[in-house]
Amino acid sequence: MKIEWDRAAELLAAAQNLIIVTHVSPDGDAIGSLLGLMWVMRQLGRQVTPAVDGGVPPALRFLPGAEEVLAALGEVTPDLVIAVDCGDAGRMGQAGVAASASGAPLINLDHHASNTLFGTANLVDPATVSSTELILDWLPRLGGCLDTRIATCLLTGLVTDTLCFRTDSVTAAVLGKAQRLVEAGAPLSEITQRTLLTKPFADLRLWAETLHTVQMEEGVIWAAIDRQTRDRVQATDNGDAGLVSFLVTAEEAPVAAVFREKDDGRIEMGFRAKPGFDVGRVAVALGGGGHVLASGATIDGPLDVAIGRALPLLKQAAKGERAVG
Repeated sequence: MKIEWDRAAELLAAAQNLIIVTHVSPDGDAIGSLLGLMWVMRQLGRQVTPAVDGGVPPALRFLPGAEEVLAALGEVTPDLVIAVDCGDAGRMGQAGVAASASGAPLINLDHHASNTLFGTANLVDPATVSSTELILDWLPRLGGCLDTRIATCLLTGLVTDTLCFRTDSVTAAVLGKAQRLVEAGAPLSEITQRTLLTKPFADLRLWAETLHTVQMEEGVIWAAIDRQTRDRVQATDNGDAGLVSFLVTAEEAPVAAVFREKDDGRIEMGFRAKPGFDVGRVAVALGGGGHVLASGATIDGPLDVAIGRALPLLKQAAKGERAVG
């Protein structure tokens, strides 16, 4: 944990024009943090440009301000860059490259234990269940106040990163914060329905085309998605469409993985584990990051080589052993 509140306050006091970025292939916490902090900073009188590679995924476009998020950044001259929910600088993608090229200082706000502390000021607290929770903790220090827009964005991060408060990281304090957000106007049922209980038909087709690849060995269940399959079903750019979270429900497997071939030939890997097991160490050993129960990494392909590299580490994790890259 490294929370430099005072240093972050100094950087913010000297800045008027902000760029906020989040990680590639953004999830609910990434977009919820991006937009929630955008509304907070505008409430404080700052000019804010939000950006993420590829823009906001369709399932999250119901969030207030989603239409303002840029899918790409050109040459920019901000006073300050804020990266939210990014475990390392590389996760900011091309939007982060463009923002960092300005030479502006950077606030790194995140909740991943594997964070590399790449900011000029770091607000990193792995004890929080989502980056949006950390923004909520920052809010009184900033002098901001909750409104419906901010609360909706922040609750989205809490809901998606805890699977609607079902992970073992959820505490009474987290539930109390969720209650505050609902009292401020955040629609819990709508957020849950849109983010966890709804899928595009293309994602269902992706599952149908991929499930036949599922294998299980030594406590690890995994599946592979190649580019041809993605193109054939016209899959959305939504990672594995939540397939890895489905696979880890298999009774016999404490660890699950999905390997997805990207357009550039690299392999995006998503890992999940049941409580008591740790896939975060696997991700770190492969150059990625995340949490004990949910993590990921991207490595060079082809698929069979990437799978061959990751499986021994995942099998160690399924036995409760520490991964060594």
